[in-house]
Amino acid sequence: MKNRILAIVSILIVSGLFFGSRFVLDAKKDISEKIMISISGTSIAQDVKKENPTLVPIPTPHPQIAVPEPTSKYIKLLFLGDVMLGRYVRTLMDKNHNPNYAFAKAHTITGPGANFLDGYFDRVIANLEGPIVPNPNYAQTGTNFGFAPDTAQIVKNNGIDIVSVANNHTLDQGQKGFISNLNYLRQAGVKYFGHPMLPIESDTLYETINGKKFAFIGLHDATHRLDEQAAAKLIQKISPTVDYTVIVIHWGIEYKKTPSQRQQQLARLFIDSGASLIIGHHPHIPQTIETYNGVPIIYSLGNFIFDQYWSDATQHGLTIEAVFSTDPANKSIQIFEHPVDLYRSQAVWK
Repeated sequence: MKNRILAIVSILIVSGLFFGSRFVLDAKKDISEKIMISISGTSIAQDVKKENPTLVPIPTPHPQIAVPEPTSKYIKLLFLGDVMLGRYVRTLMDKNHNPNYAFAKAHTITGPGANFLDGYFDRVIANLEGPIVPNPNYAQTGTNFGFAPDTAQIVKNNGIDIVSVANNHTLDQGQKGFISNLNYLRQAGVKYFGHPMLPIESDTLYETINGKKFAFIGLHDATHRLDEQAAAKLIQKISPTVDYTVIVIHWGIEYKKTPSQRQQQLARLFIDSGASLIIGHHPHIPQTIETYNGVPIIYSLGNFIFDQYWSDATQHGLTIEAVFSTDPANKSIQIFEHPVDLYRSQAVWK
């Protein structure tokens, strides 16, 4: 009898250890998934959203142009590189008593096409290199970014319609800072896409422009190794449902003029999976442009607004005008390069 009791007790102890460990593992997995999954659609985002961050009114740098619904046979998108509105860029904005300081010279170009960021393009898309938070980081050095609450309205007032948040600085202020960033952008009317960790369909932005459906997918492979197979599957799933699938990706090696082997491998994988255009950034300088199976690959745009004055290379950026036809029989994309110089953190068209 005693032996039977001992056997039963042993079984209960072993079972408890097994199921207890499973419970702990499941709990850890659940926590990990909550951290890693797309923030924009979670209950956490809804809770933070109730905080209603206050937008700071920012005067527009010029009268806004009322642009009618496009009737052109073409769709024109402008892609900008890294936009960093903290650190010494913010200091210059404050010293000049002008919240629009960084964009002051970016609205007009020499020759035809005035108001370059104001209605000339159907959409202007940039990489927002950091989160917008209630308590910004005003440090002049370091790489932990946190932009002031008025940043979203500044971005909106200066003609940027859409930003990617898939980069290595989006989580500089943690998960709450990430959600705060999305809330400020949403309130200012700036659309966003991408995730700093995972390729998830809910973080894809769908836009119908002049009758054509676009999907913007934001990916990060710079300081975080992207799950390329998951990204490929996402592109394979989305591409048949839209006219154009645009990949905007943070990748590569900083200050390197040519793409790495990893960048080239990913680009080919994404194109084989159905990508229509690939736009890259993170190296802070422009990199080469090539075509694979008829699809343009812009490996790096470099900087558009930044404060990296210590290098001549980082003071020259590239913007890309991508022109799409509305003709169903014409799926080709024309690429036009618009170089910029950065003068004391102001983008100036070359």
